[in-house]
Amino acid sequence: MQDAQLGNFELLLLVLLANLSLFGLIKLNSSRLFRTAPACDAPRWTGLSVLLALAAFLLVPGIIMGILEESWDTGLYSSEIQPRATSITGGYLLGGGLIAYLVWYFVVGSLGQSSAILGLRGAAPANLLPVVLVYVLFIVPFGLCTHIWIELIEFFGYEPLPQEVVKMFGDAVARGDRLEISLLVFNAVILAPLWEELIYRGFFFGLLKSRWGVFPALVFSSVVFSCSHFSLAAFLPLLIVGMAIGYVYHRTGSLYFAIFFHALFNGLSMTIQFISAGS
Repeated sequence: MQDAQLGNFELLLLVLLANLSLFGLIKLNSSRLFRTAPACDAPRWTGLSVLLALAAFLLVPGIIMGILEESWDTGLYSSEIQPRATSITGGYLLGGGLIAYLVWYFVVGSLGQSSAILGLRGAAPANLLPVVLVYVLFIVPFGLCTHIWIELIEFFGYEPLPQEVVKMFGDAVARGDRLEISLLVFNAVILAPLWEELIYRGFFFGLLKSRWGVFPALVFSSVVFSCSHFSLAAFLPLLIVGMAIGYVYHRTGSLYFAIFFHALFNGLSMTIQFISAGS
């Protein structure tokens, strides 16, 4: 919706639908559709450990990406493979996976707590219905807020540039590069939901919720989640997405539903972009 210029009627309709969606979300929140997993012990880790994990999660994948790109520049690998997309995948797979594993080992191995405290536990399959309903109801308010945010950025004279990986995906679709498309989809739909949910929701939000309560933890963890993507145009949209995912995690008590929601959002977003760029 970033490129769409909405007329008065379309905007009014979007506002109406957004209000209906918010009403539906309120009713869903007060319903008994969610089956929350039993509560766990309070987290024993500290804010310093979270800060170190977040810093490492931002730095280590980038370092590995840089090493891989240096290898491409020296001609170590075949030029038939897309170096940038492959470097991103390798960095995120190895670096992100390493930090996620170290977080899990720190909590389970060093602190002796159950992995359930990170949300790594099952929950009632019946939660799938309300989670999908949250997604359906959240999309229209998300779209409206995205449109308003982009208009606000442009009003103050800033160009709403898309995230680099979003631009890369659009370019890959335009070129018909199946390998690069596959790698970027793998990153967005598989790796990002796995690593980011463990760190931002299981580790970070879990600690904040135990100390500050649900709503402040949702807001602050989502702000950090959004800022970590380093995109002004995507700041408010990602903040809203982060809060929606955090809400799903809070209501189900299982990180697997948060991962599913994250993957669903990224997957459908890329599908829309694929159709738009392909046409």
